[in-house]
Amino acid sequence: SNRLNLQHHIWKDIFGYSLSPKIPRNEKFLKIADVATGTGIWLLDIHSQLPSSTTTELVGFDTDATQVGHKAWLPENLSVRQWSVFDEVPKDLEGTFDIVNVRLIVFVIEEDPVPVLRNLLKLLKPGGHLQWCEIDLESQHIETISPDLPTDCLEAVQNMTLLKDTRLLPLWVRNLERTFNEEGLLNVHADWQTGSRHAAMSMHWCNIPIPMMISDKIRTINPQKAKEIDALIEGCVIESGRGAMWAHNRVIVTGRKPSV
Repeated sequence: SNRLNLQHHIWKDIFGYSLSPKIPRNEKFLKIADVATGTGIWLLDIHSQLPSSTTTELVGFDTDATQVGHKAWLPENLSVRQWSVFDEVPKDLEGTFDIVNVRLIVFVIEEDPVPVLRNLLKLLKPGGHLQWCEIDLESQHIETISPDLPTDCLEAVQNMTLLKDTRLLPLWVRNLERTFNEEGLLNVHADWQTGSRHAAMSMHWCNIPIPMMISDKIRTINPQKAKEIDALIEGCVIESGRGAMWAHNRVIVTGRKPSV
């Protein structure tokens, strides 16, 4: 949970916003959804940004809603509902949101994002706006402060955990803008950013636990590989401290659902 919250603020630093300035927010009433909400940090951030003159209803969706915390500690206009974006959209949710946000579901879409995109569009009112934020793992590379700095462990972990599985190297992210257009969205815009090197390094530290999670996941079925990853992660920490990191491109794609 702490990693997700920190990641949100670094992401915001990289792009300069939580909600794209391409998306209008000057309506008197806004109903906003955050899909795969995690800890709900995006909604909580948006809640603090919207003017008091705007009446808002904020809804977070996730398969596990427990990370958001007890409803008694949340704003009165924020609720959480259990739902997977891979499931059919419940009838009571169809066409009810002005804005839908989704971020970092790249690891759970194997090849084709279109079924997910169509579900997200079902949530939107006619004329509503979609914001989809992703990391382009295809762009992943290792940056160093010096060309002669050793990066053996970073390279090994990258090769062992990110490049062997199609889901861990999705090829659809670079085409997401085109997919928006092909699915009929209007005013489509893609904002690609790499961020400052300091922000990129901060995000790198957030990403170090990901191969740890992969190691834990395979520990029972392949304990030897898990042990190898564990040892390499220790080396990654040392190499990172000396000035090396995994670096990526990131994108926020926005678009408007047609009014008719």
